[in-house]
Amino acid sequence: MFSTSDEYERALISERRAQGRYRTGIDWQPVILTGCALVLSGVLLVML
Repeated sequence: MFSTSDEYERALISERRAQGRYRTGIDWQPVILTGCALVLSGVLLVML
Protein backbone atom coordinates (compact mmCIF):
# COMPACT_ATOMS: atom_id res chain seq x y z
CA MET A 1 0.00 0.00 0.00
CA PHE A 2 2.82 2.42 0.88
CA SER A 3 6.19 2.27 -0.84
CA THR A 4 8.09 4.10 1.89
CA SER A 5 7.70 4.81 5.56
CA ASP A 6 7.53 8.54 4.75
CA GLU A 7 4.38 7.98 2.70
CA TYR A 8 2.86 5.96 5.54
CA GLU A 9 3.65 8.61 8.15
CA ARG A 10 2.34 11.40 5.91
CA ALA A 11 -0.93 9.51 5.40
CA LEU A 12 -1.20 8.71 9.11
CA ILE A 13 -0.66 12.33 10.15
CA SER A 14 -3.10 13.57 7.51
CA GLU A 15 -5.76 11.17 8.77
CA ARG A 16 -5.20 12.13 12.39
CA ARG A 17 -5.40 15.84 11.52
CA ALA A 18 -8.67 15.19 9.71
CA GLN A 19 -9.97 13.55 12.90
CA GLY A 20 -8.91 16.58 14.92
CA ARG A 21 -6.33 14.87 17.11
CA TYR A 22 -3.64 17.53 16.79
CA ARG A 23 -5.74 20.51 17.84
CA THR A 24 -4.86 22.44 20.95
CA GLY A 25 -7.58 23.21 23.44
CA ILE A 26 -7.14 26.98 23.52
CA ASP A 27 -5.61 29.42 21.08
CA TRP A 28 -3.36 31.31 23.51
CA GLN A 29 -2.37 34.23 21.27
CA PRO A 30 -5.56 36.32 21.78
CA VAL A 31 -5.51 35.56 25.51
CA ILE A 32 -1.93 36.80 25.86
CA LEU A 33 -2.66 39.87 23.72
CA THR A 34 -5.67 40.76 25.86
CA GLY A 35 -3.66 40.27 29.04
CA CYS A 36 -0.86 42.52 27.80
CA ALA A 37 -3.38 45.19 26.79
CA LEU A 38 -4.97 45.08 30.25
CA VAL A 39 -1.59 45.35 31.98
CA LEU A 40 -0.58 48.26 29.78
CA SER A 41 -3.91 49.99 30.44
CA GLY A 42 -3.46 49.50 34.17
CA VAL A 43 0.06 50.92 34.09
CA LEU A 44 -1.08 53.95 32.10
CA LEU A 45 -4.01 54.50 34.46
CA VAL A 46 -1.72 54.44 37.52
CA MET A 47 0.70 56.91 35.93
CA LEU A 48 -2.03 59.46 35.21
